[in-house]
Amino acid sequence: MSAEQFVANFIDFWDRPSVDRIPEILHPDVVLTQPMSPPMHGIAAAQREFAQIWRFLPDLRAHVDRWRGDDNVVFIEFRLLAHVGRHRIEWPNVDRMILRDGKAIQRMNYFDPLPVLPIVLKHPSLWRRWWVSGAARPWRTGHRIDDYRTITGGGPTTVLD
Repeated sequence: MSAEQFVANFIDFWDRPSVDRIPEILHPDVVLTQPMSPPMHGIAAAQREFAQIWRFLPDLRAHVDRWRGDDNVVFIEFRLLAHVGRHRIEWPNVDRMILRDGKAIQRMNYFDPLPVLPIVLKHPSLWRRWWVSGAARPWRTGHRIDDYRTITGGGPTTVLD
């Protein structure tokens, strides 16, 4: 599968996201890393994490702004969008995806979670959903430098095949 087709599948997924559709874009042995969450290993872990995120922000969607890559590695710049009460929140993200068999086997997400925090704090009705989602407890992520070395194959510029 080409990088273009993978990105088209990514866009289609985020137009109608669901836990059941995650295997359409992620390899069964996927490793996902993102801020404020422990590294996720495998489809089942990704489905559990995204189920929690969608409980917190049920209308969460993504809009792809641009991408670059080849059939092995793709960088996708996108914005996550959701509504909190009458407010729409939006924050930029970049995913670096290493592909195998046309699906992401490794995903490293880069984003600043701080734009979401003031909105959550202004809406007490969200506090429980935020806490239950796990996003409110970044100290429990379990992130260690070794997690990133494992994902990158030992250094910041190494790409696993």
